[in-house]
Amino acid sequence: MVPSVTAAQSLLSAEERAAIAEIEATTSILHLVTRLTGMRFAGIAKFTDLEWVVCSVYDPLQMGINVHDVLDLETTLCSEFCINPQALFIPEISKNGRFAARPVVKQFEIESYAGAPIFLPDGRLYGALCALDSRAMLFDDPNLPETLSLFARLIGCIFYANLTSDQ
Repeated sequence: MVPSVTAAQSLLSAEERAAIAEIEATTSILHLVTRLTGMRFAGIAKFTDLEWVVCSVYDPLQMGINVHDVLDLETTLCSEFCINPQALFIPEISKNGRFAARPVVKQFEIESYAGAPIFLPDGRLYGALCALDSRAMLFDDPNLPETLSLFARLIGCIFYANLTSDQ
């Protein structure tokens, strides 16, 4: 006999239920980001003062960026959010001298990038929501920057709820 959902939930702690909900929510958002952008990789990264830490990925492209990977923040495209906290879209990185020379671009053969900063509700910059692809992409949907930013805001709220419940 299969226990009811309520019975199964009572076997899980509040922290375990929160972690499962967070994983399901962020995974769904990453799937949606790839559909909206047409790109084949989406990820969420946390920033420290010097590092870019991968929290979650959806990677059917198998780019080789994995959960818990750590890169020097200054080498990433997402580091731009520390300077200018606006959604960023780069359709052809190889034609953009400012970004083409970054080590992460060469390491993972990134040709297009779409990203938005993740802020916690208290205003702190947490990290980034990004989509990557080895192909050049056209970003012709005028609503895409706002949509990506809304997803990033939702992720910030999900993470903040878990951060504040841990304290």
